[in-house]
Formats: sequence, structure tokens, C-alpha cells
Amino acid sequence: MDIVYDILASAMGGGAKKTHILYKANISSTQVESYFSALLAHNLLEKDHDIDGNNVYRSTERGMKFIECCEEIRGLIGLVMNNRRIDPMSDFYAFDGR
Repeated sequence: MDIVYDILASAMGGGAKKTHILYKANISSTQVESYFSALLAHNLLEKDHDIDGNNVYRSTERGMKFIECCEEIRGLIGLVMNNRRIDPMSDFYAFDGR
């Protein structure tokens, strides 16, 4: 979900070239092809051309909705974690007898 979010967030607004998105999402050129195929097929991303004729990719309205949903989920997870006041080391206490 994070990679899809990063790709779509990188392509917001005026769009971005594939290499820009690749670097922002921290994925390989092989990975970018498979992600782009899926995102284009599901109408989350659209392909266009800039003034120089270069391919640029933009998040669609549906892609923007995906971004909003991810941010809402992240916010809810943060609220849950803050309300529970989880000790970040609690998972490790089982290993040292606490």
C-alpha cells in the first residue's frame, strides 16, 4: 500500500515523469512497470504528454481518493496507537522475561 501511495502522491497535480516517480517511490525500473500497468488498468493513474512530448503520469480522481483513504487510515492507526500508549519495546519483553 505504501508504494502505491508514494507513486500516486508523486503523480499529483501536474503529473511527473516515470523516473521522478521511480525515485520518489524508491522502486526499481522493473517494479515501476508492473505497478504502472496495474495502476493504469485500475484507473488510478493516467498517462499524458508534457509540452515537449515526454510521457507524464498523473493521479486520476480515483487515485486521489485512494490517497485520501490511505491518509485517513494512517490517521486512525495513529489514534489507536496513541490511545493504547503502546510501549514500542513491548514486543521484545517476551524474549527477555519481562
